[in-house]
Amino acid sequence: MSRFLKLMSILAIVALIAVPAFAEVQNVKVSGDIDSKMINRNNYDFNNYVSGTQDKDTWFTSTARVQIDADLTDNVSTSVRLLNERDWGSEAEVEAANTTEIALDLASIKMKEMFYAPLTLIIGRQNLRFGNGLVVGDPDSNDTAVNNAIFADDLSVRKAFDAVKATLDYNPLVLDIIFAKITAGTIGTDRTNDDTNLTGVNAAYKLDKYNSEVEAYAFANSARSSTLETNQIYTYGARGSLEPISKLVVDAELAMQKGDYVVSGEKLDRSAWAADIGASYAIDYKWSPKVAARYSYRSGDKTGTSGADDDTGESKYKAWDTSFEDQTHGIIANQIFDNNNDGVDSNGSTINLMASVVPLQDLTLAVDYYYFMLAQKWTDTITSVRTLNDATSYSIRANKNLGQEVDLSLAYDYTEDVKLGLTAGLFMPGKAFLTDNNDPATTVMADVKVSF
Repeated sequence: MSRFLKLMSILAIVALIAVPAFAEVQNVKVSGDIDSKMINRNNYDFNNYVSGTQDKDTWFTSTARVQIDADLTDNVSTSVRLLNERDWGSEAEVEAANTTEIALDLASIKMKEMFYAPLTLIIGRQNLRFGNGLVVGDPDSNDTAVNNAIFADDLSVRKAFDAVKATLDYNPLVLDIIFAKITAGTIGTDRTNDDTNLTGVNAAYKLDKYNSEVEAYAFANSARSSTLETNQIYTYGARGSLEPISKLVVDAELAMQKGDYVVSGEKLDRSAWAADIGASYAIDYKWSPKVAARYSYRSGDKTGTSGADDDTGESKYKAWDTSFEDQTHGIIANQIFDNNNDGVDSNGSTINLMASVVPLQDLTLAVDYYYFMLAQKWTDTITSVRTLNDATSYSIRANKNLGQEVDLSLAYDYTEDVKLGLTAGLFMPGKAFLTDNNDPATTVMADVKVSF
């Protein structure tokens, strides 16, 4: 009898082990959005005719996202979001990056009060953004997209990091500690150490007076190649905002970069900095007018006629590295001048003036004006050629006047779920461009977005 009981006990244990375990789900939320755009871009090379052809095109693109959030037991929740970005008709091209395939956009586990009441841990693919997105906001920066999923990759919504984030909430102090794997290089072959990692800490503190807040941060961006050369970027900064009088908001941010910059086998010391200062005021009057002004500065590096960085014998690399920024300074300039030392997000001074009104219920009209200056001239010769946006070459001269841009936008809330938009932009090249490369560039974009 005892043997029989022992046998039954063993079978029961085996049966329990064999039964799959499922987490108890307390709440599940499904959400998402579909965004379709018509895009027209004209003359982005600042030359109306090249070999008898026009630099002009019109196309359509769509973005679709579906997100599932599940609350489990014991302060545990999960988020999964699927994403497709594609240009219409492109799936017909076998080799095209634009397809109807679904990409994994978010996939994370969130554990609150883990081991310690103030601690929240998020593990997996997640969005990371601090402050105004000057340093951390997009893993491949605001101007590009993974695998060039769509032609207008500056409009990509894919911004998730593969990361671990620990948040310590000591209200009013919140401390975020992050580790993100940007690229894994070669995995499992010859033990090659060629990864790019992002680590850092951000401390934010909210004050009782003037609806104000301050934050300080330190981030390390390490890109190691198979030749053991390492580009190291250490970014330190602080940001603050306050509302000294009702509806007037003032903010400022200052950051510096140190570390190593490797070019042509030579290692240089980094010495770059960036600054943002701005103010916005919402006027309590008919049509809800709002005005804003902002100045941005990004340090630059001297270059020779080829546009290659640091071929002038400088001992330090002074161009601000865009790292993982997520900012837009003009819908046209944002795409053309998108790399390090290219004059907007790096090596530039930008003045932005903005105004908006609500003339009808659910309708908003806005205008943005930008004035762009180079921090460092691109070349020391009278005529030269510089390649911007990794593709197009422009005839330039040694002048800091980069150009001006005006953007007009109209947004209409058709329903609570459907938003319609129309945007038009005009960029006028400055004196930095020669006469054969100074024709204005334009863009028009119509947008329909539904959220559920």
